[in-house]
Amino acid sequence: MPIFLYRARDWKGTEKEGIVSGSEPQEAARELQEQGLFIVSLREYRGWHKFQDQAPVRPYDSKQGSSFLSRPLKFYLGKARPGTRDFMVFCRQFAALTGAGITLFNSLRLLEEQTEHNVLREKIKDVASRVERGHSLAESFRVNSDVFPSLLINMIEAGEAGGVFDAVLERLALHFEKQYDLEQKIRSATFYPKFIACAAMAAVIFMVVAVLPAFTGIFENMGMEMPALTRLLIFAGNMILSYWHILFIIFIAAVFYCKRLLKTNQGRRFYDRLRLNSPVFGPINRKIVTARFCRTLSTLLGSGTAMLPSLDLVKEIMDNSICGENIARTKEGIVRGQPLARALAAGSFFPPLVVEMVSVGEQTGNLEGMLTSAAGFLEAEVSYIIDRLSSLLEPLLILFMAGIIALIALSVLLPMFEVYQMI
Repeated sequence: MPIFLYRARDWKGTEKEGIVSGSEPQEAARELQEQGLFIVSLREYRGWHKFQDQAPVRPYDSKQGSSFLSRPLKFYLGKARPGTRDFMVFCRQFAALTGAGITLFNSLRLLEEQTEHNVLREKIKDVASRVERGHSLAESFRVNSDVFPSLLINMIEAGEAGGVFDAVLERLALHFEKQYDLEQKIRSATFYPKFIACAAMAAVIFMVVAVLPAFTGIFENMGMEMPALTRLLIFAGNMILSYWHILFIIFIAAVFYCKRLLKTNQGRRFYDRLRLNSPVFGPINRKIVTARFCRTLSTLLGSGTAMLPSLDLVKEIMDNSICGENIARTKEGIVRGQPLARALAAGSFFPPLVVEMVSVGEQTGNLEGMLTSAAGFLEAEVSYIIDRLSSLLEPLLILFMAGIIALIALSVLLPMFEVYQMI
């Protein structure tokens, strides 16, 4: 079946690129339209092989490579590690190719050509070469576990064993898509506060380094005593000008020390507890971690993985040691014969709503569906809170910025008022 490369936009205007299969362009276009995409361009892929009727392809040499000039420049400008979006696109395209009846090896070869991320491209190439030599797909991915996440590797292994490989890839694509959407919302919500904070810091440094010193000589020649606020800002400016290199070294050392501290168990635990218990963002972080737990566990259970191995894997994936400790206690409760809901309720981490939904899922035999519903509810609640918080933060940040500017202006105007009084 032919493969088509497409560029399209969703209803938000976000541009997307990928591949879709279809017997003819009209069928591929209809499939994209059913996904809610507006097609920008659609063309048949005509690479080294058309992948029709599973005709033989030329042997693949894993040692072959492209010259520097033959690859796009953006290949070499990729980030060090693939992100959530990269794995989302990879799983979605992998599922489309295998669902079209294309062999695993040919699918991996096509994915290698289509992947723009340099590190991910090389790992796909290595996986393809191992599959060609007779290794299983899960084993080939596990060798490259430094890039591919544990969730993806274990679910591919479960999909191979259960004969539901296409369905597992679709689940993985949906999982990474939901995670990516949540990450993007958080980035969008925190961008404006970070920008305002950096702008305020830059304004303060500029005023105390470049503006205030120009007035200092005038005030000193007039023999007048400057207000405490002006003296403080001038002192800060002199410190920055005289010892900027020392301050820079101290800053770098502090960043390095914090990174080293976060690698220790005590430091990581303190940081994770701080994230969960902070006044404003603590409840949001707790909901995000809980949603990730529910969606990941649902994805694993839906792929056929048993409960105890699923909990072990979820614990490894969680980016929070406090949640990991609660998951470990939950597993101990299940080993003692408790149902999942009671084991979750024994800890103080998971909210009662999630525990109740898990209990309903266990009683009705739809635990996977209830976990997915709980994750969707928590993600929607996080999205709502972030939107409300953004709308509240904007005027507060504007007031903060105005206060900083007013403070600096006051430090200049106060001595001038004293000059006017002397005249």
